[in-house]
Formats: sequence, structure tokens, C-alpha cells
Amino acid sequence: MKKLPRRTEYLTAMNRSQEGVALVIGLVLVLVITLIALAGFSNSTLQAKMATNSQQRNTTFQAAESALSNAIIEIEGIPMGGIPGNSEVLAKAIERGSGVTSVVAIDKLKTPTMDVTVSYTYQETSGLATGISLNADENSTIIGRTKFILEGNAVMTASGAKTRISQGISYE
Repeated sequence: MKKLPRRTEYLTAMNRSQEGVALVIGLVLVLVITLIALAGFSNSTLQAKMATNSQQRNTTFQAAESALSNAIIEIEGIPMGGIPGNSEVLAKAIERGSGVTSVVAIDKLKTPTMDVTVSYTYQETSGLATGISLNADENSTIIGRTKFILEGNAVMTASGAKTRISQGISYE
């Protein structure tokens, strides 16, 4: 008569055949967890770069906007504040000729990491011929209005982030 194997002998034989499978499953799980961690790290690095770029763009935009505002206040003055206007930069732009840009550095907005400038470009003087009236003196020959383009520029020297804001003005 044939003797049947005992239950413990059967389980021991089955355990021996499964010892390598547990190691393989463990290694696969470690690999999956490592890949997830690397993807999360890469994503967080990218988000940090995007946040830095956004902050630098915002900083240069505010500096260019401030430069443009300062230029307009300098030209027009502040009537209620008693600060007279100064159109000297516009007169210099007219002397240079139409389409020629003159750049002025704004030292009070400049920082060690950022250059801020305003450029003035004389466009043209528009006029109407005699006989056309826009509530002007009928004896005048030309009704003149001088057009300029003002640009506020800000550049971060280290990163190269830059912003340019343009505004047209007319000056009589």
C-alpha cells in the first residue's frame, strides 16, 4: 500500500516553489513606488520654475508700468499737487525727428537685478488745413497736435525676463 504524504510535507513543498515569487513581487512594488516618487519630484520642480517665471513677469510688468506712469506724470505734472509739467523730453524727441526713439533710464526704479527705461518716439504732427474748424480760431492756418509713443521697458538682467508697455499720447 502506498503511503500518502502528510499535510505538512505537502505545504513545505509548495512553500519552496513560491519563495522566488515573493521576491519578484516585492521588487516590482518597490520599482512602481520609485517611479511614482520620481514623477512627483519632476512635477514639483516644473511647478517651481513656472512660479518663478510668473513672479518675474509680474515684477517686470509692474516696473514697466511704473516707468510709464512716472514719464507721463513728469510730462503733464500734477495740477492739484503743484508739480509743473516738464515737456523737455518731448522737445528732444521732436528734435531727433519722426520715428527716432530716445531712451531714458529711470534710475529710481532700477534695482541691481533689473534695468528700467522709458523710450520716447515722436510720430508726427497732425494738422488741418485753413477753413476747417474744430472750435479753433478761424484765422489760424494749422491746428496742430503732436503724437508720441511712450514705452516703459523693464528687463531682469539675470534671467532675461522682460516687459514692454506702450502708450500713445498726443501733446499740444
